[in-house]
Amino acid sequence: MLIKAPSSRHFVENFESKVQVTIPSRRNILNFVWFAIWLIMWGYATSSLFFIWELMIRGASETNGNRVVMMVIVCLVPFLVVLLGMGALAIHTVLWHIAGKEIIEATPQTLTVTKQVLRWKWSKVYSSEKIRDLRANTQQLSMFFPRKKVKRFLGGPGMITFDYGRRSSNFGLDVSDKEAEQIILALRERLPQ
Repeated sequence: MLIKAPSSRHFVENFESKVQVTIPSRRNILNFVWFAIWLIMWGYATSSLFFIWELMIRGASETNGNRVVMMVIVCLVPFLVVLLGMGALAIHTVLWHIAGKEIIEATPQTLTVTKQVLRWKWSKVYSSEKIRDLRANTQQLSMFFPRKKVKRFLGGPGMITFDYGRRSSNFGLDVSDKEAEQIILALRERLPQ
């Protein structure tokens, strides 16, 4: 039986003055289902907490500021803020799995890394002259705690790394080691050595 070779997920476009690499997000159905279920539970918990919050505020106003009720309200506020933040992260992750992509543009002057979800974009622009050692990220996986897989799942560091001044930056969230090498070769054509 002949095994079909997987195709590249990234697209490389060469223009006169730049090269553009587009990396669509990996559509993993298990991640999508996990975060969708998590969002449903988050919505239920958040609405329940806001209902309890409303009852406590009414109870505090009717009892002229009962100290026990006020202490519960004060303790509930940070929990609600953290819960809302976790919901925002989950919403971003679901949207990333549906319509996210990374766009990397290399010119002789700049390297621009843009993460786009639907119409929202976040860009980082680096001076090409200060970029050193563009390479594939070769962190080894630990048997007990697979950091790279967990970071990829949470949208952390990518597979392509470079030194920029005193810091290292990376991109290429959803690419394999071999794809990272292909992207690096395409980018090096425009970046000064």
